[in-house]
Amino acid sequence: MLMSYLQNKWSEYARQANPARRYASQREFEADWVFCLRRRYRVSQEALAAMASVSVTTVQNWENPRSVKAIAEHNQARLRDIERELWIKAHVTLLDPCPPYIKALYDLMGASKDESAQALAEYLVTTMPEKDPGRARLLHWASLAYSIGEPASPRARSLSAAALEALAGNDNRLSAAIENEILGSQFEDLLNLPAGEGRRQQGGNLMRACERLFARDRQPAYLWNALEVACRAPLDAQDVFRLAQTLVDLLGVAPVRHRIRTEASFEAARLVFDDTATRN
Repeated sequence: MLMSYLQNKWSEYARQANPARRYASQREFEADWVFCLRRRYRVSQEALAAMASVSVTTVQNWENPRSVKAIAEHNQARLRDIERELWIKAHVTLLDPCPPYIKALYDLMGASKDESAQALAEYLVTTMPEKDPGRARLLHWASLAYSIGEPASPRARSLSAAALEALAGNDNRLSAAIENEILGSQFEDLLNLPAGEGRRQQGGNLMRACERLFARDRQPAYLWNALEVACRAPLDAQDVFRLAQTLVDLLGVAPVRHRIRTEASFEAARLVFDDTATRN
């Protein structure tokens, strides 16, 4: 007998040796899963209710661990589809120029044909020349074909790292929009990873890619991106210190101090910056 979607999620959770959070029951797990889905994609209860074609009260019951009424299987199936739709919206943007193979990968993922998307991606990665200007974008989409079904997939991680390396190491510069598509999706993926070595490794890859892009173009925005990654991964304090100091050297103390002290994304850099500022 096939398990329902959230039963399968509960089974996956139960097999974890050291889960990030412990639940007293499957119902408590399901309630938290729905709440985390909304929080991850910044969706209100009203918006989720509209997507699932249910009432707001029903969504509130889903998120109430003391509710004795289980989430119906057909609603679990709808939540599965909603999760995929929200994931694609957060990670995927079809930008022009859009090669036919990118559109093909997009259509396969949208149709829940992950294995077909992965097979096509692997074929394209194998056959595309190393110096092709579209290789970074292809590697990024290949990583999406794996991470849409299993965010912690080793293959998704390796393709993601290769995409970042190709993005910063290729002389054939992509348009700013496509570059932002790759970096933005990678950052969204980073924030969705649980705390641990995998998240720090992904953060390190993304930070170094932003630094290589800065070395190439000398655009301060790349350094700010690198600093945000270092703060939110989080990475070693010495990386945060080094990036903050580089920004001070480039832009001056006042604007860097102001941004770090006023934007929540850089909270981890505030003490480091205070120390940096006293030395300048």
